[in-house]
Amino acid sequence: MKIIRNLVIAMASALFAIFVSAFEVQAAPVKMADGTMFDAEYYAAAYPDVAAVFGTSADLLYMHYQLCGKAEGRLAVAPSSAAPSLATGNTAATGDFDAAYYATRYPDVAGILGNDPTVLKMHYDLYGKAEGRFPNAAAENAAGAAAVTAPVAGNTATPTTGVTISSLGSRYAAVSADMMLNGSGTGYHAKISLMNGIGSAVSFGIQYDLFGAKPYNGKTVYLCENVVNNLPGGQVYTRHGFAELGVPTNIMIVLDTQTGMVDLYVNGTLVGQVANTNLLQGQLSACVEGAARIDGDTVIANFSNVRFKKAGTSGTSGDRVFFWQTQNTNAGIATSYSGAAPGGYCTSSNITVQGTIVGLGIFDWDSAYANVSGMGIYALWL
Repeated sequence: MKIIRNLVIAMASALFAIFVSAFEVQAAPVKMADGTMFDAEYYAAAYPDVAAVFGTSADLLYMHYQLCGKAEGRLAVAPSSAAPSLATGNTAATGDFDAAYYATRYPDVAGILGNDPTVLKMHYDLYGKAEGRFPNAAAENAAGAAAVTAPVAGNTATPTTGVTISSLGSRYAAVSADMMLNGSGTGYHAKISLMNGIGSAVSFGIQYDLFGAKPYNGKTVYLCENVVNNLPGGQVYTRHGFAELGVPTNIMIVLDTQTGMVDLYVNGTLVGQVANTNLLQGQLSACVEGAARIDGDTVIANFSNVRFKKAGTSGTSGDRVFFWQTQNTNAGIATSYSGAAPGGYCTSSNITVQGTIVGLGIFDWDSAYANVSGMGIYALWL
């Protein structure tokens, strides 16, 4: 590998010597064409083995950093300039990357990767963006301002208060549970879901997230995840007010099987609505789930009096459905139940998801969402 790397360096040096004019070394970090901050003067001084081959050409030194130096753990800028004060963070444009903001906002990342702006930018591009992390304070503030949603007046066929499974008409499918969430660490979550077999779902529940979007960071909220599909941009998160930890709360999701409108209820009161017509396709099922955010975070999610309604029925306190299975996706999480057991029918159910997340490493519940939970799954079509 070292022979190949040296060969690459030698070939690149020869090519660039012919086609690229040497530039004076920069006296301070500059933003390169791809957006990376790079200090050629620092790089040449810090790595004389590289300078011996490439000289002081900023372009040649940066080429080495991109081809080899980054993978070798070399720094693009001096450590003293790698962690500028958060007070000088960029808030002018929501698309710009602010390394100081990112390192301070996400200490789980900085704790592993350090404060090198280039490395942090690489993490954001490869993982952070997909995980819902923000590149700067302006982007977070914009997301927080847009996160609050409320019911649309006149856009629901169900009542807005005093609603239970038994008061729903035949066109609706629903799942409800008396939910109580406790936990420790940076994030933990309890939720119920309606989903189908083709990748669409709506979940609603209680979440605490120390790193949630402002003004919800470090607070407990009622959170809805509307998954239209699993493609980028196919998931939308909305918050529907502040919640309480350790307090039993009735949570209900109601799907209008004629329109695809989904109503979200807290203690019988309508608090939000989302639309997901994809839920009208495929076979509908229900799920209760508890999850935690990163290694060391603990969740205790209690679901009692879990009840279901299938489309085509009305006037019941809960339809008979098939309790398919419990499933734990993290070795530190366990799911227990009382009453009805998996592999049989039930009209109500009680489940507790409890444990401490292990084995995620640098990932969290956004980037490793399939490995952070315990759940009970119910088939509504049987």
